[in-house]
Amino acid sequence: MLRLSVLLYAWLLCAPPVVKAQDHAPNIILILADDLGYGDLASYGAADLRTPVIDSLAAAGMKFTRFYANAPVCSPTRAALLSGRYPPMAGVPGVIRTHAQDSWGALSPNVVLLPAMLRQNGYHTAMVGKWHLGLSAPDRPTDRGFDFFSMDSWET
Repeated sequence: MLRLSVLLYAWLLCAPPVVKAQDHAPNIILILADDLGYGDLASYGAADLRTPVIDSLAAAGMKFTRFYANAPVCSPTRAALLSGRYPPMAGVPGVIRTHAQDSWGALSPNVVLLPAMLRQNGYHTAMVGKWHLGLSAPDRPTDRGFDFFSMDSWET
């Protein structure tokens, strides 16, 4: 019994300290760039490209090194990233375009997207740039959980 007590006491002395919870929720910035390969950023190994701003964000935050695109085109990739589902399970097996006869899917109405979940946890969310998951209600970014959306001249 003495041996067990000494072992337990020694373990408690050597155990890592308990990390205190933050006083506030962390800020989250998620960047999705079309047509960007894994090795197209200096922070991911590109020797001939300079990406200092993204590299500084990666150095101060979190890098995903085993994170793969679910599709080779924009709409299904966005649907997968924002829903956590395979693109067809989110209703988006291909590119959503402005003409119905040339469009491949529609964002499923029962899919809950990341911004809606963040909003439920007290976050304010914004999206800037290309959406490509629907142009009219109920599939605009602000219909699907974002508090603010601006595409300015980004979406072409």
